[in-house]
Amino acid sequence: MTPSTDRPYGSGDLSADELKQAVLDALASAGVPQTELMASLAAGADYQSPWERPAVNRRHPRRETPVTYRVKVELLDSSPPIWRRLDLRSDLMLPRLHLILQEAMGWTNSHLHEFIHSASRQDRDAEHFGSMDYPDAGEMGELDEADVRLDELAHSVGDKFLYWYDFGDSWWHRVTVEKVLEHDDDDEVPDATVVAGRRACPPEDCGGIWSYNEWIAGDADPDGWDPHTLEFWAGWDAEAFDLDDAQQRVARVAEMPATLREIQLEEAEKLQILLERIGDGVTLTAAGYLPPAMVEQLMVDTGWHRQWIGKNNREDLTFPIWQLRDWARALGLVRKYKGELRPTRRGAALKNDREALADLIARSIPHDRLYGTPLDWF
Repeated sequence: MTPSTDRPYGSGDLSADELKQAVLDALASAGVPQTELMASLAAGADYQSPWERPAVNRRHPRRETPVTYRVKVELLDSSPPIWRRLDLRSDLMLPRLHLILQEAMGWTNSHLHEFIHSASRQDRDAEHFGSMDYPDAGEMGELDEADVRLDELAHSVGDKFLYWYDFGDSWWHRVTVEKVLEHDDDDEVPDATVVAGRRACPPEDCGGIWSYNEWIAGDADPDGWDPHTLEFWAGWDAEAFDLDDAQQRVARVAEMPATLREIQLEEAEKLQILLERIGDGVTLTAAGYLPPAMVEQLMVDTGWHRQWIGKNNREDLTFPIWQLRDWARALGLVRKYKGELRPTRRGAALKNDREALADLIARSIPHDRLYGTPLDWF
């Protein structure tokens, strides 16, 4: 399915102009500022890779109350334009957003990816976020995406960031917030909805956007292509986009279990809420339960009040809080002492360190037993 052309940058003879353009295109795909690199080369100086420079943290504070962003996702440099319009919950974690973008566009999740907190591919100071689930993860300075939410990259109308997929073919997407939609308290808002879109996503491994644009424009030279490649491209419909199919794919992704690290970090945050509420210690009821007012507040703080029926003020009848307390005890974070629930030394040391709490969960609960445990109820 991969076109093996001699132009523009194949193994055939290249003119000086073609060679220069090949270098400039490669630099643009890599996000390297051309003027600085050329100046450094001319001066004989060592060029410092953008990834070796400390990135600037421009992340927004997380929203206390989630909203929905209407965003436009554009495949950069595509001609004619290829785009999707989505409604996305602001509290989506980036690993989930990655899968949603894959399905909405029509990719197959066959390559690595990164989120770049900038609207420009040439921004040397931008933070890069990617998956840490491969051997060389982090070597180019990218950060773990598992602990980052959508609303940290975008907050207001007009905010933009980049999504880079397949570092070989180099498919760059720009995500732009078009609207911020508030939620009603009783709304059950889906993680993601495909609102609109135009044109088919390019096929995987077709050589990148410039090769694809050449084929669509009729400028590609198929001489020497194998029969399978010729047959594939002969049946390709660049204008095809099925909104219903895209929405069904995105809905399936939204319902999938979270990644293991995502679960650990989310549950670590709930443990932090419990530890924050009990402070140095809280007096239990005569029956040994948390005070009703605290149970009620914990349900609100965790967001579980939207998912649980009842008054949510008795621990013995409010299963999520009973379980959360039980697993805090099992993890050695809290203990009962003289009619109080108090933090242990471990609990006091970890209550402000979500990463450390997530690591504790990872060490204490075998990964193949996490699903279905109290830490995976919500």
